[in-house]
Amino acid sequence: MKNKIKTVYPGALIILFVMMIMAAVTENTKGVFVPGFKELFNVGNKEISYMIIGTSAAYMVTTFIGGYLCEKIGQKLVLISGIIVLLVTLIMMSLSNSFIAFAFWISLNSAGLGLTAIASNTVLPIIVLSMQNLVMNLLHFFYGFGSTVGQRTFGFMLNNGISWRTLYLGISVVFAVILIVMFFIPFPKAEIEDEKQKLSFKEIISNKLIIFYMIALGTYVFAEMGTANWLVNYMQYTFGFNEDSGSLYLSAFFMLFTLGRLLGGFVVEKFGSFKVIIISLSIGLVLYTSGLIAGKSGLALVAAAGMFFAVTFPTIVASVSKVFPVSSSYITGIIVTSASFQGMILNFIMGAGNDYIGADKAIYIIPLCILTSIIFNFLIYKNTKNILVKKV
Repeated sequence: MKNKIKTVYPGALIILFVMMIMAAVTENTKGVFVPGFKELFNVGNKEISYMIIGTSAAYMVTTFIGGYLCEKIGQKLVLISGIIVLLVTLIMMSLSNSFIAFAFWISLNSAGLGLTAIASNTVLPIIVLSMQNLVMNLLHFFYGFGSTVGQRTFGFMLNNGISWRTLYLGISVVFAVILIVMFFIPFPKAEIEDEKQKLSFKEIISNKLIIFYMIALGTYVFAEMGTANWLVNYMQYTFGFNEDSGSLYLSAFFMLFTLGRLLGGFVVEKFGSFKVIIISLSIGLVLYTSGLIAGKSGLALVAAAGMFFAVTFPTIVASVSKVFPVSSSYITGIIVTSASFQGMILNFIMGAGNDYIGADKAIYIIPLCILTSIIFNFLIYKNTKNILVKKV
């Protein structure tokens, strides 16, 4: 194993790190804003769940299309397209006067996030020549960093009278600067694969191992995003917390999540991808479930679980190009699209559960999804351990 990170595109790597921070700020602050959305637009949990379904659907479509476009026009153009969508939609979200208009623009905003995410995740194995697991976890460390800073800062600002409209406008200014810089940063040129070698959609979705990847990633992604979207709402409903005190625990979760990604890449490089995922998620499951059972006094355990969620997404995604060297961007797009579809369905179930059985019971959908992810990560490990050992 190499002991030094090698890349011939340092500028591209830096811009990916910055984009991850801003993507997290944009995406994971929705959970902090949800009570404000409900109050301003006079809507309930079901309407919020429909909105989240819309964002998941838009993300799902663009990750599927984005994976295909990355192989056709290159990741740089896909990334630029995503940034333009983010810039426009953030401005329109801040100006929306009805819930329907807001839900439309926030769904398109997720489309922009989908394009930037698939471009970032598929270009990194091209621009980084060594220690890819470490750098992929470092890339997603910046995502966790953006979540922690965004949620805590925005929770504080909301509690001190600054509206979410103003905050969204502020984020749009940052994306405008990133867009300008992007035109001056070199990226790898798109490499067009031989059509005869490329796998068809039917071949991909009929592959048992890819199905395992889809379920392992999809159930994990919901556990992470479900925490971001619903944990503050759970604390408000169950314990009477306000946005500021609720965001404190949520930001603690993502602060430890961030630390886990900073350190976890080294652990994955040393001990292997799926061994670390299985052990780490198992610890996270125990902490999360114990914390929920303990009630208000156990919220610190829920926050601590963030440390052990950390390596799952980047390590799974990094392994795809090693296990499937042909059509890897397309396959990554399909796997991430499937994860978004599962997130959409599970968010609907979570929203309905909040309305019909209460937030204090519906929250247990999250640990159930963690358990499912552990099972399918184990199945991936059993089927890929020889391939991944050879690639180290």
